[in-house]
Amino acid sequence: MESLNKYTRLIDNLILFSLCLLILGLPFSNSIIEITASVAISLWLFKKIFILRTVKIEKTPLNKPIFFYLIFVALSLVNSKYLATSLKGFTLKTMEHFLLYFVIVECVKTQEDVKKVISAILLSCALIGIDGLWQYFTGYDFLRGYPLWSMGRIKASFKYPTGFGGWLITVLPLCISLAIFNIKDKLYKISGIILGLLLLVSLILSLTRGAWLAIVPAIMFLVWKRGDVAKKILLIFLLIIILGIVFATISGGRETISFYVVRGSAVLHRMALAKLCCRMFIDHPFFGHGVNTFMSIYENYASASEFGGISYAHNCYIQIAVETGVFSLLAFLWMIIALFISSLKDIGRRDEGFIRTIELGLLAGLLAYLTHSLFETNLYALPLAILFYYFLGVAISIQNIGDASL
Repeated sequence: MESLNKYTRLIDNLILFSLCLLILGLPFSNSIIEITASVAISLWLFKKIFILRTVKIEKTPLNKPIFFYLIFVALSLVNSKYLATSLKGFTLKTMEHFLLYFVIVECVKTQEDVKKVISAILLSCALIGIDGLWQYFTGYDFLRGYPLWSMGRIKASFKYPTGFGGWLITVLPLCISLAIFNIKDKLYKISGIILGLLLLVSLILSLTRGAWLAIVPAIMFLVWKRGDVAKKILLIFLLIIILGIVFATISGGRETISFYVVRGSAVLHRMALAKLCCRMFIDHPFFGHGVNTFMSIYENYASASEFGGISYAHNCYIQIAVETGVFSLLAFLWMIIALFISSLKDIGRRDEGFIRTIELGLLAGLLAYLTHSLFETNLYALPLAILFYYFLGVAISIQNIGDASL
């Protein structure tokens, strides 16, 4: 029995190390994401099957909606005209995402585990935040050698400013939460303040409008949970964002101003794209066209010239409905509602401290992510999809961890 426990602890430590390396390397390396996620999942499966000799998974508030979501996604294969593409998407994306979720839920078990994961996230924030500013002043980021985007928009190690913005608004609320809520560990509080300001500047310099809008409900959520004492601080954060956006736009000169005037036409483009997606949805409303097939069926509904080339839906919820049908979308929304209900209940029962602070930061980050997903297809970009399920897993796992001295 002692030998069995020894091997189990060793595997758990290796899984946790892989998870920390995954979140650290997520913004700048798809290879790190794929390798570390595969290692963590493989070790977890090995432990379950060959050491614990069970296939039973952890019971969580999200298990039922996840089960139904997977069922409806699997049923979408029936309608798929690109079965190989759909099978690849189901096994290597959908299933991998939820396996990673359960790995995190089962392996992040103590406050020390949470501290290691949060430290890895904060280290990643420092690295990417500095990389973004380096790119702004030198013209290139030092991690991937990517140049500035048009009009001087920074994107750090991400391919596009929108992807950078999606990452920023997910991790920034965690830093703000550490900065404003009461925790005994001053290192975490100081880190939250410094990194919060660093990422806030990066968010402004990314000139990503959807991310600017999406961070607002996250900040307002933290205002609500913090109470009167910190309302002024958080509203100052919001004011800094607004003033920074105005300054960044004006300082960009005529090119930036004209860009945003011209980009008003993007609203019409998105509306036309939404109508196109409605036509796709109406053809297969219940089980969709098949998971992972949006790009494949796109040309059947619109010529490349009509929308300037093949495009994603620019809305995660619409794309879920098109690919896998209305039932899978409802199951996904059920999962989100279950997350917020269970998390808010858990937050309500806790006194101020480290775990409550982290839980609030994670929930605010997920709120910003889900808001941003109304404008972008974050769940269909590898780094941002993994980021969502990673935060989802930690947010649920933390509910089973007791309060301690931090």
